Amino acid sequence: MDEFSEIISLISQQTGIIPRESHKAGIMNFIEKRKKEVDLKGLPYSTYLRLNKEELCVLLNAATVNETYFFREESQFSFLKDKVFPELRSKLGTKPLRIWSAASSSGEEIYSLYLLAQSLGLKTECVASDINTAVLEKCAKGEYTPNSVKLVDGAKFHHLIAKYQKADKSVTFPEEIRNQIERRQINLSFVAESFPRAVNVIFIRNVFIYFTTEMRKQILTRIVNESLADDGYLFVSMSELPSLDASIIPKSLKKCCDGKVFYFQKV
Repeated sequence: MDEFSEIISLISQQTGIIPRESHKAGIMNFIEKRKKEVDLKGLPYSTYLRLNKEELCVLLNAATVNETYFFREESQFSFLKDKVFPELRSKLGTKPLRIWSAASSSGEEIYSLYLLAQSLGLKTECVASDINTAVLEKCAKGEYTPNSVKLVDGAKFHHLIAKYQKADKSVTFPEEIRNQIERRQINLSFVAESFPRAVNVIFIRNVFIYFTTEMRKQILTRIVNESLADDGYLFVSMSELPSLDASIIPKSLKKCCDGKVFYFQKV
């Protein structure tokens, strides 16, 4: 096995992610860049990674794909607004609505969920998690470039972030908003000890495409057993639905459809 293949194998061992061929070129470029920046003390980079946890974290941060924006897949947020959140408000009464963005990236998703719930007068407990520590730090800062706001997708809900936008359309959330989001580093492919519990709404979008079929099954099973509340809702990206067939979906998770929106509910 050559060194690059060894490093790709290490990434998969640590994260459960199987990098796609189109993604490997970016990883290769990052590795070549780091070899010039770091004093490897004469060691191969693969050996240096195994001996240096901080450098391994740097590599894993670079190797995980993080692309997101506010109110991505607008139809899902419309479904939340019109049906899910009102239904849960009726069921929960004075209890807080628990929301988990399980592959939160830089945080646009969890802020979108929080702002929508807030606009409906719902008290919430929100958790954003990711394996990538760098994007969790960005979530904590709550500062976003105009690229996080798309002209078309999500436009129906842009009024919810308008008060936090500057003249250049960048977004900065104040401390009182940022403090409403709990952030956790969670590796979905490992043990579920750090998973939030009794969650009413879980978003885990644009992540399953990077896992093997068996890993998808394991992650779904852990989330349903350890985190999703009875009657809770789970959303994946619409493009990921074909990769989640009946053979890997837990029996207690029912696939549902409302118009063009597909989702899962724990029964």
